[in-house]
Amino acid sequence: MFKSTNFTQSELVNLSKEIAVVGVDYTPFTSLLLAKGNTEKATSTIYTWRERSLVHDEDISAVEGEDTTVFTESGRRELNNVLEIFKKGVSVSGTAIAMQSNQLNSEVSDRLLELKINLEKKLINGIKNDGSTTPFKRQMAGLIAFADPTNAVNVTGTVTEDHVKQVMRNLWNQDLAEGQYFALVNADIKEQIDNIYKDRYSYQHKTTNFGLVVDSIETNYGTVNIVLSKHVPADKMVVFNDAYIDLVYLREPAFEPLAKTGDSVKGQVIAEATLKVGSPKAVAVVTVA
Repeated sequence: MFKSTNFTQSELVNLSKEIAVVGVDYTPFTSLLLAKGNTEKATSTIYTWRERSLVHDEDISAVEGEDTTVFTESGRRELNNVLEIFKKGVSVSGTAIAMQSNQLNSEVSDRLLELKINLEKKLINGIKNDGSTTPFKRQMAGLIAFADPTNAVNVTGTVTEDHVKQVMRNLWNQDLAEGQYFALVNADIKEQIDNIYKDRYSYQHKTTNFGLVVDSIETNYGTVNIVLSKHVPADKMVVFNDAYIDLVYLREPAFEPLAKTGDSVKGQVIAEATLKVGSPKAVAVVTVA
């Protein structure tokens, strides 16, 4: 719990624990990464990594007692993303604080939620910009931008069970490391998925609880967990293997007091972060036309 007594002109209050639990329903993708501990630390404004891949195409049978002369290493393609700054200002008048002493805490909590929602949007939809031209804002590439085109599934009309199987098979064909599969969908596509299975279920236990929500779908190529997110474009379903996805911080979310210049207390909630996709092969996009 952070209190108003924590805020001094020289102190920075870390909010990394608070951001993990605030607004989970509004920010399912960010909350998922934080809950699973899929976070890393950056040391500069560009985060670079080597693509993670597995090699399965060679014969590795060996003769008893032979020397080892052939060595294998994972794919070494270099990938990177840009660290983006997220900032929300907080200003509370002296009168407001006098009337309600915890008003500053409330404002900081609201700004933190707003920051997390904006971070969620960029983690999914961000378009990469290194900030070298006007308006000089560094912007990250999001999950959709990283998706491997060979995984793509194009749909005319509505999503069917065959489309779900196809996108899972595309990911399965990539020989990925083990992980859980998640599909981020907006309301329209979620309703289409629910409709696929509307006549394929039965009620158990709670006979007064009617309705249908599809939380996961089992296929021959793995189980995909369906996650509703209002920040995914209405015409897309984004499927990913969580073993390859990380949230990277240069600066974890924090509250920084600003200089007092009048009858108000000022500060800012700030973070600097980006998305790491260990391999674009681990991300697929279904597009509905």
